[in-house]
Amino acid sequence: MSYNEEGKLSKLVNSFQPSSVYVKHVCFTNFTKFNLDMPIYVNMVRDPVERVISWYYYVRAPWYFVERKRAFPDLPLPNPNWLKKDYDTCVRRGDKECRYQDGDERDDFGQLTEFFCGQDDDCTGFNTEVAMRKAKENVEKHYAVVGVLEELNKTLTVLEHYVPRFFKGAKDVYYNEVQIFSKINRNIYKPSVAEATKDIVRKNFTRELEFFDFCKQRLHKQYLALNLDKKP
Repeated sequence: MSYNEEGKLSKLVNSFQPSSVYVKHVCFTNFTKFNLDMPIYVNMVRDPVERVISWYYYVRAPWYFVERKRAFPDLPLPNPNWLKKDYDTCVRRGDKECRYQDGDERDDFGQLTEFFCGQDDDCTGFNTEVAMRKAKENVEKHYAVVGVLEELNKTLTVLEHYVPRFFKGAKDVYYNEVQIFSKINRNIYKPSVAEATKDIVRKNFTRELEFFDFCKQRLHKQYLALNLDKKP
């Protein structure tokens, strides 16, 4: 976002009455730049390689193009060969969309660090040291909780205790409705991907994986700090 757009978003969120929730795919925004109070930030992360594989097939799902066509009627339909191309082939051939090179600017949500780094130009390059360091700093300073999809029980428990005003009883709600929640955004068109392919991709995700591990460790420390095992 531009500086002006960032300011408009900050003012919009600050205009909400308590208790309000704003949910949107937006990179970290520092409200203090506009002399406004910071909101309570929470977010979720998942394994970065699994995340890009999921996105690869998400944008190839038939329902995705139905939604896009409704929103943008003039949008051309994709090439059938592109739709049929599997991720293993894409990586093995070194196609551009499956080459993850340091510093590249991507438009496919390829990097976790960009979301947490923020709106500065330094945040946009893929797998960069600058974006990773700033992302870690922002998580420590501004995020109450960053959950981990692969550790959902721990995530919900930490959310319940660290942000009870919004997440009290979250675990009960989730598991009472798990049959409904588990079907949301499930992509039946996503095939399995070879572990050898994932290993190739991971070699280029060094800082993304380091940031992911950082978030996992932070969540674990928050969980341990609750001392739940020692309570009667």
